Amino acid sequence: MRSKIILGCCIGLISAWALQGQKYRYAYYQGEELPFTAVNEMVEGPQGYVWLGTDQGLYRFDGSRFEDFNTFLRSRTIRSFSRIGDSTLLFTNDTGIHQISFSKGQPQISNFDVQARLHYPTNLFTDSRGRLWSAQMDGTVVSFEKGAREGAVFPLQQGVKTPRMAFAEDARQTLWVLVPGSGLFYFEDITHRFKEVPGTDGFQDLAIGQGRLWLAGEVLQSFNITAEKQLVNRKVFGASGPFDRLGVDSKGTVYASSGSALFSLQGGAGLTRVFGANDPHRVEELSYGAIRHLQFSKSESQDSELIWVASDRGLTLMWSGYFQSVSGLGHDNIRAINSNPKGPLIISQGDAVRILLDQQGRDIGFERIPGLNGVVGITSAQDRVWYGTAEGQIHSYSGDRRLQTLDLSQRGSGVFFLISDHRNNIWFCQAASDKPVVGTARLNPQGRLFEYGKDKGFENRVLVVREGGKNELYAAGIGLSTYLYKYDAVNDRFENKSLPLPFKASSTFEVHDMVVDRLGLVWLATTDGLLKYDTEGIHKIDLGPYSDQEIRSITAQPGGELWLATATDGLLYLDAAGNYVNFDEASGTPSRIASYRCMVLNQNGRLWVGTPEGVVYSSQPNPVPHHTSSPIIRRILVDGLDTTPSDRLRFGEGQQARLELTTLTFPGDGLLYQYKYFEEGLPTEDIEDLPWVALSETALELQEVTGGMYRLYVRVQDSGGYRWSLPLEISFEVTRKWYRTLWGMGFLLGAAFFFFWFFVRRWLFRRLGQLQSTLNRQQKQLAEKEALLKSTGVNTYLLNRLIGQLPTGASWETTLKVMARLVELPTGIDRFALAAKFGEVLVCRGYARGNDTEQRWEEPFNEKENLLSFVMVAEKPLLIGDFEKEVGNYVRPQQAKGYASRILMPFEHKGTPLVFCLYSREPKAFSKQTHALLGILVKFLTINTVDGFR
Repeated sequence: MRSKIILGCCIGLISAWALQGQKYRYAYYQGEELPFTAVNEMVEGPQGYVWLGTDQGLYRFDGSRFEDFNTFLRSRTIRSFSRIGDSTLLFTNDTGIHQISFSKGQPQISNFDVQARLHYPTNLFTDSRGRLWSAQMDGTVVSFEKGAREGAVFPLQQGVKTPRMAFAEDARQTLWVLVPGSGLFYFEDITHRFKEVPGTDGFQDLAIGQGRLWLAGEVLQSFNITAEKQLVNRKVFGASGPFDRLGVDSKGTVYASSGSALFSLQGGAGLTRVFGANDPHRVEELSYGAIRHLQFSKSESQDSELIWVASDRGLTLMWSGYFQSVSGLGHDNIRAINSNPKGPLIISQGDAVRILLDQQGRDIGFERIPGLNGVVGITSAQDRVWYGTAEGQIHSYSGDRRLQTLDLSQRGSGVFFLISDHRNNIWFCQAASDKPVVGTARLNPQGRLFEYGKDKGFENRVLVVREGGKNELYAAGIGLSTYLYKYDAVNDRFENKSLPLPFKASSTFEVHDMVVDRLGLVWLATTDGLLKYDTEGIHKIDLGPYSDQEIRSITAQPGGELWLATATDGLLYLDAAGNYVNFDEASGTPSRIASYRCMVLNQNGRLWVGTPEGVVYSSQPNPVPHHTSSPIIRRILVDGLDTTPSDRLRFGEGQQARLELTTLTFPGDGLLYQYKYFEEGLPTEDIEDLPWVALSETALELQEVTGGMYRLYVRVQDSGGYRWSLPLEISFEVTRKWYRTLWGMGFLLGAAFFFFWFFVRRWLFRRLGQLQSTLNRQQKQLAEKEALLKSTGVNTYLLNRLIGQLPTGASWETTLKVMARLVELPTGIDRFALAAKFGEVLVCRGYARGNDTEQRWEEPFNEKENLLSFVMVAEKPLLIGDFEKEVGNYVRPQQAKGYASRILMPFEHKGTPLVFCLYSREPKAFSKQTHALLGILVKFLTINTVDGFR
């Protein structure tokens, strides 16, 4: 009867809690490819590996592979783990208790040396006093005092088969034990006995967290524990019971399983169902199987832990994504976010939506603001919010109440960006309709409109206005010479601060967004990458492969770190040292594509980012990329044989050393390894200049290394918003082959001297005289040939022979045939060509060595892709000594196609732009003198040739 009353009360309380959903990223380790089927329990070991007790024995997991440690075990039924101190693990199987200790980083398995009657030990627990407790299959509990070998036996359910028990310890160091289905007990230190708590039969698991004792059964219950070991202040949770397993993470969050479902409960909130969401657009029910154990381990994130779920199907790992989506909010295009980070968090998906946040800045829901649609710009000041619409209107609101509407549809179309300054002025940008909209405009706190167009210093459209530094206001927009302006408050006008760009910018160059950091530096997100303006110059920032990527949004953190949203490559984090990290779907963003000017670091310090497929926010305030754990060496082989790791790796010349690597990060997929090695003693600045070499697998092979002392650096980067790890540093020595050692070389020299003295001395002297005579003769002939070659080389040939042979007033057809001798004689020139621009096409004519037929071809005119086009546009000659290394300084990197050296000389003939090109297969074949002489030849061709180039 009492049980029915309790159950009725539970059902009444259940209805008061709304079961919401909590989404985690996840990885399954299940299926036939694994060496086990079921996982009973797991524990994080001292080195960071995860140890698994399975139906097929003991395994160690590094995030990507499972290592078998069953060689010395007679029983493969591993039931439970416990840690003793900082360097020892204990586990149970049918033969007793065993320990895993570590020697030189390698695990050693042995029997736990105790004197006690052990009857199939099951669960292990180590309390805060260092005592070890072991449950046994016969319903007894064995206790071992710290450091003692003899155990004390306590019968709790003697004679009844008991497959498992649950242990927990409260804040008063009282040990609690639950025998599933039988009752709850606590250990009384004074009497050295266990006492049963009445009315606690029927529960399946026990946990202590949030200062309360939790019991899992038909419903989930929690209690306060008094000093007299009384359970009071009961609370009841559950709508999807019965519950069978409990777990509590380090932050006090309680997790409870019910069959194959998992729930979480944090603080006073209700139960939350746990779902999977590897794809931010999809919520999935997770296929755990029958859950046997919940375990938690450290994560790189400050706000969450890794959740391990052991079940009869295997193992499931769950973790919180770097970016979180708002529960229940659709994945629609984000058109605007409140540009004032200190104001309410309001976004627009056409309709305006107010995001509700808790004290930590995490979403707890959202509400739509009635009467607003087509919103494309939002800002706030004090207690008011302004909304710009696609129809050219600005609405001001207080809460959900509209105060005023300003119709600007006669001025232009959509008001796509608004921002408030420190004086509560509202600046806005408006798109053009049937006439240009130059500059920007301002609403003063009284709602009066002030326009800033050509009469206020602007010459073109403005796309964004930002304030920062010492309340300095900047406007940015379109045009190579009209992209940046600064507000002069004294004269109430804008000054053009646009400096010449230090690179060849696209003709459609514009600034999409900008931020003024705490130092007053202006960072510009443009169509051509990230730029920095420091009042003295404009600089392009090196972002590696993302340097030329279009950037649509930007914001700065208090420490000066930048967040960038690219057009198609996700987000970039840039620190003060110039290191960048890429974030994409693997970190929880719904899309790599960014919305324009939809990024804000709100007052809680969390980064909010809008994409065409929804809005997300960072799981931690003032977000920075996670650190990837440094790689470690799992195994070393020299010529295929295992080598014991030591302070210095040693192997000989001609031998192959293979280092198998691992990184203790979970999950361990998508890791990128890089390495570099160098001779010991190399200066630090030279080490930093050495390039990193990518590894295609998780192993590094060192072979064909000459003798000496070396240092090896290996680093790794995880996907999903992780920076490069600190490098693993390894010293290794390569011993020289015997004949390259000092004694070996001495022996060889001695033997050679003996042979020389006794066998070849006379013959050698006789032959030496003959060879010397021959050598002198050949050197004289060679010197004569070199002098002849220089006299007929390119310098003299270009001036004396070639110009002299060109007939006066010749046509291009005749001129080219005469100039074909450039590649016929030994000039060092392997090809020449002339290129002329006709429309969007380059027409090229010339001759190549070994081919007496004129070559004609066409190339598309593109100054970013084609070097001929670049020189023609730049109107400056180029001397290139190594094409593949130098071409990337001017156009997109490309292959040399056989010609390493080139001279390109632009000129104009009869109004047609042309480029004269010399090619050589040898690197650095042309000198500055050749470059100058080619300029003389071009001037002669300009004057001498009478017809137009075709």
